[in-house]
Amino acid sequence: MNSERRKTTAISLKVVDAINDLDGAKLTTISEYMNLHESTLYTHLKTLEESGYITKIDGEYHLGIKLFHLGKQARERTDYMLIRQKALEIAEKTNQQSSFSVEESGRILVLFDQSTGSSVDGFQVGEYYHMHNSACGKAILAEYSKSRVEGILDEWGLPKTQDNTITDREELFNELERTRERGYAINDQESLEGLRGIAVTVKDPRGEILGALDLFGPPYLLPSDEELAGTLASAVEDLTEEIRTAVMNEEKT
Repeated sequence: MNSERRKTTAISLKVVDAINDLDGAKLTTISEYMNLHESTLYTHLKTLEESGYITKIDGEYHLGIKLFHLGKQARERTDYMLIRQKALEIAEKTNQQSSFSVEESGRILVLFDQSTGSSVDGFQVGEYYHMHNSACGKAILAEYSKSRVEGILDEWGLPKTQDNTITDREELFNELERTRERGYAINDQESLEGLRGIAVTVKDPRGEILGALDLFGPPYLLPSDEELAGTLASAVEDLTEEIRTAVMNEEKT
């Protein structure tokens, strides 16, 4: 019985993902996209609609406002708000762009993107990306065990997006080892041409990974990797203490 409920829940979550991927669609389109029988799909759509997670407009299903509020609530967690403020501070300090990303189901999700000047095209807030070709993704992967990284690669692969993209597993593992040795990850135009980034992980007081913070921009405008990494390391050190203090204050109330 529990197994059946888990299966039903998993399908409903995939329906939500499908609607998001399709940016809204009719039942038939979603059915074809998911390779799921329309009668089965309709049951999930009806439940999700009644719960407020999706809405139906002119025959098309779209994500509901409830998901927006839940996402907003997640983004406004105390630790994430502290990280967002710190991202803005280092963006102002370096006059570069800074973002914060988390790992979710083997991909990275960009939560914040802070800029004090003209922004450059990069990873978009709220979008999912592969981990092997981004500084934040590689910073997080470097913290994981080899078996966990292997599992992510088994599911998502190493798609080539630029000439510099790492597409060989051994090469990626070597890069992750270099990342651990130097203390920061590098994206050298591996995701987008003309975009270089440096990233470090952010952990909570217990040592659990919250995500990764980066600084990025056109290579010709960036300071040295070491300078950017030093700025990030100092910011993360401050963040760890700020998050610890916030947690202690919350426990007292």
